[in-house]
Amino acid sequence: MSGYPARLRLLLRFLAARLHARMASRPPAAGSPELNGMFTRRSLARLDGEKRRLETFDLGLFSALNDPRLAGQIVFEYGTLSSFVPSWRGLRVLDIGTGRSTLPCWMTAQGASVATFEFPQPVESTDGGALARFNQALVRRYRPRLGQVAGDMLELPFRSQAFDVVTCLSVIEHLDTQLPGRLYVPFAEQRRRAARVLDEMVRVARPGGLLYLTSECCDYGRATTDAWRDSYYYRQGPSLSGAWPVEDVPEIFYDHLAKRGCSFPGGVSFAPEELRGDGLHETFRGPYFSAFSVLARLEGQP
Repeated sequence: MSGYPARLRLLLRFLAARLHARMASRPPAAGSPELNGMFTRRSLARLDGEKRRLETFDLGLFSALNDPRLAGQIVFEYGTLSSFVPSWRGLRVLDIGTGRSTLPCWMTAQGASVATFEFPQPVESTDGGALARFNQALVRRYRPRLGQVAGDMLELPFRSQAFDVVTCLSVIEHLDTQLPGRLYVPFAEQRRRAARVLDEMVRVARPGGLLYLTSECCDYGRATTDAWRDSYYYRQGPSLSGAWPVEDVPEIFYDHLAKRGCSFPGGVSFAPEELRGDGLHETFRGPYFSAFSVLARLEGQP
């Protein structure tokens, strides 16, 4: 969002939402969302209570959860997780690929002990404007509590069974790019790396712990454009990428984790054939692009 009037409107909306939240009681849940399924606009109403709870924490969450360009995708990603965890107090959390998100600060404010994990060289630029400085002031007391670690997500530098919750939000699709050189990674190697990341998430989670990730999917046989194309990390490669082939998602994610001893609360509802181009499941990226969530519980080692 650029321009002084737009930034001022965003700030005023945020302050109004904060004031309203302090005066109003938390709305009752509108039904449980699907935990292991494809993004759908119908789920947003069921996540409205979680959206309201999250958006008043800071300006970063408010902006992401209310950005019309994202068409509710962040509400789906963050709200699905927060709706399932009854209390964060005392939980040991690892967030892989945090980037600019302040969700780990929110988790810390709820009583969790959070470690954030990043690639050593920043991939995304940071905003140094007035609103960014204002938001830094809002979350300043929580950032020092975060354990900030850098490295390679293919080899997490943590001991086994160290965390109660391991999250990875809209990151794993970037395995199509070799960093820091920004070279395109062929799809067969992307799949191998995805399996490695999932195995590492399983390794560092305690038995009974939760794994939660979100990512993107696409019907490449029918998609022709991508509104996110200019944000691809690699410099040269296919015209469309940054999402998993929708027909391969069950095998790459749900089936792989099931073989590693995971169960899926509420079952798996992801169905590739639902991505029909009718707008119900599409994200901001355009026709035949969607998102999905994976929430798994590690029942034990296979």
